[in-house]
Amino acid sequence: MAAPHYRKVELQSPADFTYLYANTVALSRQKLDLNLPPSATNDDKPDPMRERVRELVDEYITRTFTTASSSISINGLDSSSPAFPFPSAFTAPETVEYEPFDSDLASRVSTLYAQLESLTTTVAQLRREAPRKAAKAYAAQLAGLIEEESKEEDDRQDENEDENYGAEGPDDTQNTNPDAMDVDTESGAASTKRQRPRRARPNPAWKIDVPLGTDEEVDRWRNGDMAEVYENALRTLQRLQGEGDSEGGGQAGSEGNALATTVGKAERAGRAAEVVERM
Repeated sequence: MAAPHYRKVELQSPADFTYLYANTVALSRQKLDLNLPPSATNDDKPDPMRERVRELVDEYITRTFTTASSSISINGLDSSSPAFPFPSAFTAPETVEYEPFDSDLASRVSTLYAQLESLTTTVAQLRREAPRKAAKAYAAQLAGLIEEESKEEDDRQDENEDENYGAEGPDDTQNTNPDAMDVDTESGAASTKRQRPRRARPNPAWKIDVPLGTDEEVDRWRNGDMAEVYENALRTLQRLQGEGDSEGGGQAGSEGNALATTVGKAERAGRAAEVVERM
């Protein structure tokens, strides 16, 4: 025996039907924006063609859901029931609901914002001060290691000098009287050993710190570029003075000893000296 009608599509709540309708409308808007994108100008006037296409698409979607509502059952409710959500649920005006103000939540938000500002300030301060502190700590540690190494080197030198002095001691006493007592000799050697002056250690204040200019100039000094510039300038000055002619195989004769040539060389030497002084 055949069934009188097909089984209807069953939904659990009206929200399911509303979800399907809203997704269909959203997809139609995406397709509309893809094929008929809105104008990029600031003109508030809508595009007539776009508005007409949107009306036709909305009408088609509404007609489709209206036709399909007779085959949908929402928790036992048919389309003929007054409680059926379509199309009354979509044509009714939207109601806006406001949640009551929560003072505890507002105070928590303000506290979190204050913590965020404090942490941001701390991070900015650390970015500004941390490199300087790290550089100072590294310099202090390096200075301590250098001082320890210098002390160890001084101690080793003192020990070597003591050993050398002890090795040379018996040679000085070979010509003495063998019948004499060795007490005075040993005490004299010990007193001489105690009274021997030690090498003075360098004073940190004696260190000469010569400013080399900017960081770029310091790098040039370290890489040897600045020394090469000075070397070229000095070589040019020597060549202008005639000292480098024999080595470089310079020309001799009236051209090398002419007054105009000498004046030109002097001018070039002055310019080279100015360039070197400006560096």
